[in-house]
Amino acid sequence: MADDAAATLDGTGCDIGVERPSGPYRSANRTPLTDVTGRPVGELSLAPPLLIRQVINEMRAAPGQAADERLAALARAGELFATATLDGETPDMYCRRQALVSGLPVSVARRTLDRVALAGRAAADTLTAQRPSGAVPFEDLSFGDLAAAGRTSAGAAAVWVRKGDVLGVLAPGNHPATHVEWLGALALGYRVAVRPSQRDPFTPRRLVRALREAGLAPGYVALLPTTHAHAEALVDGADLGLVYGGDSVVARYADSRRVLAQGPGRSKVLITRDVPWRSHLDTVADSVAADAGVQCLNASAVLCEDDAPGLAHALAERLARLPLLPPDHPDAALPVRPLDEARRLAEQLHESVGPRPAGPDADPADRFLADLGDGSAVLRPVVVPLDSARDPRFGVELPFPYAAVAPWEPELRPAAFGRTLALTVLSEDADLVRECVASPLIRNTHWGAVPTHWSRPGLPHDGALAEFLRESKTFAGEAALRGPVR
Repeated sequence: MADDAAATLDGTGCDIGVERPSGPYRSANRTPLTDVTGRPVGELSLAPPLLIRQVINEMRAAPGQAADERLAALARAGELFATATLDGETPDMYCRRQALVSGLPVSVARRTLDRVALAGRAAADTLTAQRPSGAVPFEDLSFGDLAAAGRTSAGAAAVWVRKGDVLGVLAPGNHPATHVEWLGALALGYRVAVRPSQRDPFTPRRLVRALREAGLAPGYVALLPTTHAHAEALVDGADLGLVYGGDSVVARYADSRRVLAQGPGRSKVLITRDVPWRSHLDTVADSVAADAGVQCLNASAVLCEDDAPGLAHALAERLARLPLLPPDHPDAALPVRPLDEARRLAEQLHESVGPRPAGPDADPADRFLADLGDGSAVLRPVVVPLDSARDPRFGVELPFPYAAVAPWEPELRPAAFGRTLALTVLSEDADLVRECVASPLIRNTHWGAVPTHWSRPGLPHDGALAEFLRESKTFAGEAALRGPVR
């Protein structure tokens, strides 16, 4: 690790405290922050349940802010996040800190600077795109407007209202751009309390700083680091919750109407015989490995009708060329973990996804990691050829570029793919594409050479967040009694 990178991680800039409406707070209970080599770089304050409840009450009691002022603040905050020095932290310092603690390539954080800026600029348009046609935002109505609506010939109006006031977010650490999602909740009028991941507390802290510098009212956002055991206090204290995790987290909240659980994406690529996969290997490789392969939108499975074993071999060769570098290197492309953690993961993977490497003295970990010699290891890409999409390994999603490649036959219809966040379809069969779009298990369909991770502000991710946070209601006045009856 370069000396200047180590210097960037020294000092109080790496200490992450509680950010509450009344100001910053350093908890008595703190835990060390370490980089991927295991070196301590700072401390993370841990909010106890009592403090979490106090902060949420502060947020509820804080003065509101007009929608146009909030949206203007979001636009300014996006630019500040990308370009400004915030409490002594430059954009480059943020990127290096985020990379060295999370283990993601520094290029991921640098791209996130632009993604947050774009999301801030697009906040107003995104809000308009997500609002039901014909519904009026409740915040736009005065008492006089309501009275006027009740006196019109129709005598009624559809009003778009929030389902609550405070959203609690249990944020993930797999990718910094996931924080763009809760920015949308601010645009929708929610106060947002975020529990950051210990792998990436830097992105939400920088967002909170940018939002307050941009003029967002203090009561609209709080940063509440806490333990896993106390995280539930944040969800319980808020009106609604947005949580991220694995299958167990999704199952836990499956029946909840007040918690939206975002789980594994299990995104896929489908290639039919009428499209030569060799012409689209770049799209397949990009879908699997872009941004170190850690997003829920990265493809973890590929279905190919023509020579699936050949595609698996070519894809493995392509991904094997990715450089094995520490996360702060500008050419880094793969995730890095502490060596002991990487070795434990490699042992698990040896049992679940593949045989030992050739040779009597070969270390099974060598297939899955590359020791960087500083206490950290790069997680190598893995491609697993399968005989059938019904193989259990076809549904596996891992925290690095991983792809199970299986043959596709026309009788294996989209409904058999399982839940799929994003599907790239390389095919000339328009009926098949329509079937994919219509499938309730496939959330996003891309047709042609569009990688699975492609997105744009304003378009749904796993549905639109507004569908969870707001609802349309009817307001009717006496004039409605004189209108047509259905």
